Amino acid sequence: MSPQVPCIFGLLFLFFGCSQEGSTADTPVEPDAPAQAAAIAEAQPAAKKQEPAIPGAPTFERDGVTAQIANWDQLQELIAGQDGKIVVVDLWSSWCEPCLREFPHLVALQKKYPENVVCVSFNLNYDGSKDSPPESSSDELMEFFTKHNADIVNLISNTPDEDLYKKLDLAAIPAAYVYGTDGKLQKRFDNETLAYGQEGFNYKEHITPYIKDLLEQSQQPTE
Repeated sequence: MSPQVPCIFGLLFLFFGCSQEGSTADTPVEPDAPAQAAAIAEAQPAAKKQEPAIPGAPTFERDGVTAQIANWDQLQELIAGQDGKIVVVDLWSSWCEPCLREFPHLVALQKKYPENVVCVSFNLNYDGSKDSPPESSSDELMEFFTKHNADIVNLISNTPDEDLYKKLDLAAIPAAYVYGTDGKLQKRFDNETLAYGQEGFNYKEHITPYIKDLLEQSQQPTE
């Protein structure tokens, strides 16, 4: 045999030996991360979409959070339909600093009492201008709602703010209305007097404790 033949076999052995050693046949393949994440997401049940609070009202939705355009009378119908629950209605606007400061506490109140309390944010950005209808601030408001994960009833008033102030005999916002389990107004929190000091009312010290007392009273047995 030619002395070159063993060299050729040796080279072939080294080539195939390295190829088999480096083969991926027996090596676990790392799963494709994006594909795996997509498969897991698809297998999980879809998040329950929040049902609109007021049927037929113009509705905006983003990331599972909804908001609707409505008036005060529609809100009252909503309140009347909350069987045995306390309803807290927070009147606010995006240019009211005290309102913005307290908004997260309204959301927290809903999370604290999900079965017994219905929290409603009633936005008063609309000033009656023909150039700025109620829906014109929907993008700004939806961004705000999603930022705060406001999984509550979010309403955008289609009544000019000054007209609603007159209707409610209210001087200014912030203001919060608390309705009892019977659907009747129990208390209005506002800053028209110094009843809550220079800083005005807040949820931590005034509204949340008041709600707690109402719930305890409603759960007491009647004689």
